[in-house]
Amino acid sequence: MQPRSATIAIIGGGFSGTVLAANLLRRPPPGPTRIILVERPARIGCGVAYGSSAYPYLLNVPAARMSATSYEPSQLIEFARRHLPEAGPDSYLPRQLYGEYLREFLRLAERAAPHNVQLERVHGEATAVHPLHGTGPILVQVADQQYLADQVVLACGDPPAAVKTYATKVAGLSAYVRDPHQAQVVQPSDRTLLLIGTGLTMVDVAVAAAAHNSTVQIIALSRHGLLPAPQHRASRAVLDVQLDPCGLLASRSLRRVVAAVRRLAHSVQERGGDWREAITRTRECAPALWQNFSQAERQRFLRHVRAYWDIHRHRMPPEFAESLGALRRSGQLQVRAGCIRQLRGEGDRIGVRWRARGCQDTQEFSVDRVIDCSGSDHRLQGTGDVLWRRLLDAGLASPDPCGLGLRTGQHGALIDAGGRGLAQLFYLGPMLRADHWEATAVGELRSRAEALAVVLANQAIPQRAAAAAS
Repeated sequence: MQPRSATIAIIGGGFSGTVLAANLLRRPPPGPTRIILVERPARIGCGVAYGSSAYPYLLNVPAARMSATSYEPSQLIEFARRHLPEAGPDSYLPRQLYGEYLREFLRLAERAAPHNVQLERVHGEATAVHPLHGTGPILVQVADQQYLADQVVLACGDPPAAVKTYATKVAGLSAYVRDPHQAQVVQPSDRTLLLIGTGLTMVDVAVAAAAHNSTVQIIALSRHGLLPAPQHRASRAVLDVQLDPCGLLASRSLRRVVAAVRRLAHSVQERGGDWREAITRTRECAPALWQNFSQAERQRFLRHVRAYWDIHRHRMPPEFAESLGALRRSGQLQVRAGCIRQLRGEGDRIGVRWRARGCQDTQEFSVDRVIDCSGSDHRLQGTGDVLWRRLLDAGLASPDPCGLGLRTGQHGALIDAGGRGLAQLFYLGPMLRADHWEATAVGELRSRAEALAVVLANQAIPQRAAAAAS
């Protein structure tokens, strides 16, 4: 009897799903293999970050660190130069171009794959994943179609955030925008904008809004009112590759780690380097540090340190930093620290009641449009996403107690409600932050995709042998 094809289903066709599929095509199992790649949009490889846009948003990491494969670090630069001849290692490329690169990366892998491996693209929303029995096949429901898979990888990003309590009265108004990544998120007719959040998404929207309307007035509001630090165009490395950035990989004290990172940053600058190098080096050992922290230390980090880590870790491209600085100097952009109490409709506008940080009294103003740039909701407990809701209800997935995402085991294996690692269900994406903290950058996800592809290929071999012997 001929062995049946091993089937691997990947749910999510953004960066993680695309790179995982390409790795499976390049280094597949030796026998017949079917790879099913499921994505909602019609274009694989875009995800939320790299789709078409009316404004040329930029990557916030230089091209030298954005290759989709660790085996060819210069691959992205070579691709970019076919479209932008001046592109180099320190270039901050358009995000839309990066989406095109990811699609080509997958096409080339598909073209080079052996005949026994096939990639099937499925466009639609996955709504359910059901293991049929024991270690048997898994049923994947996509719209009105069903697929049987030996292994399933959930390569989706964070679920969409629920409507904030303060926004329930304006949720249906066109002047309130929950998704800052949607097409035409800013309009030339907008005279006044409130951007909720002061991270990288706010930077993108503010710069795009000013490009559409040179007189627009923008208020950006977040709890701390902190802006991302700018990237450096180029800096001289002064740290040893083998250097332990903290000297505290076994430390369980957040206070000691923070103090060590500060000392490292000061040391780098004293030696003529750039503090960003210290942050990069700290990132490399962040998973080990995070796993050593107790639950109480993790919560302490989230309350007191996270906001400051984020602005130094998630930095804006130099071009956008210059544009944002000009907007602030001209008074077009005001950055405020505080919290929103209520949004309410006022005809075609939205009224805002808010409280400044450190104050008891509330203040009010009104704007033409409110755009929520505060990011996705990492907490799975109350998610309205159909697929995750069903996985949680069935006990096949479990949220982490810090509200950062998903509990996972080795290679991203899902941890079920009973605390057991599942052998056929995996996760690859930003919700790995729950166990690794740093799990959102291209370099981190690329490495995890490459390692997971090897695991999936090895697991497929005994399953096919058992099918052949039955």
